[in-house]
Amino acid sequence: MAMIDPPIEKVIEKAGSRYALCTVVTKRAKELLLEQPEYFKQNMRVKPIEVASKEFYEGKYDLVKTTRK
Repeated sequence: MAMIDPPIEKVIEKAGSRYALCTVVTKRAKELLLEQPEYFKQNMRVKPIEVASKEFYEGKYDLVKTTRK
């Protein structure tokens, strides 16, 4: 799996900004490492950040937008 699929431009567009994308994908990648540590130890070529990016692009989870008061 490589970051060529999904195209990074389309993922950024879906998130709204690079910062939002970085925040949401990083959080999910950390969750994946906690949920499936053995999977990533056995499959060293698969990176949690790639899995999280692909999941976000496919709509398996969404960005939660908040407003300041």
